[in-house]
Amino acid sequence: MRIIERFIGVTALVLIIAVLMASTPPSVAAQGENMLYLVEFKATEAKPPTTREQAIELLEKLIVPSLENLAKDGKIHAGGLLAGARAGVFIVGAKSHDEVTELVYALPAWGVWHWKVTPLDSFAHRADLEKKVVQGLRAQKQ
Repeated sequence: MRIIERFIGVTALVLIIAVLMASTPPSVAAQGENMLYLVEFKATEAKPPTTREQAIELLEKLIVPSLENLAKDGKIHAGGLLAGARAGVFIVGAKSHDEVTELVYALPAWGVWHWKVTPLDSFAHRADLEKKVVQGLRAQKQ
């Protein structure tokens, strides 16, 4: 979580997730609907292109097509690039971990970015779980 905090700040992260999760039903997975995943990516530590031609090729063949694919993918709920950085985040809806892996793997820039995918639990689902804990605690004898 600290990596995300450094990327976009705690307040922005909480706001993004709150808005997205507020409309997510508590048992999304049980209903066969999309689960939400936080996907973080950043440029690898490989040496940057050393010639103009290498830079053009990297941008035209890998980076720009990947960003365009993410921009038009209907599964992406929110996200973007971090200002001034070679990194970004997005929240994607998918039916499984495998589906997210396939989405990321299909991007032309898959091999030049480091990826981290984190499944998200909805606020409503977590609230339901916590209510059950409270009920259990109240039911215990003093």
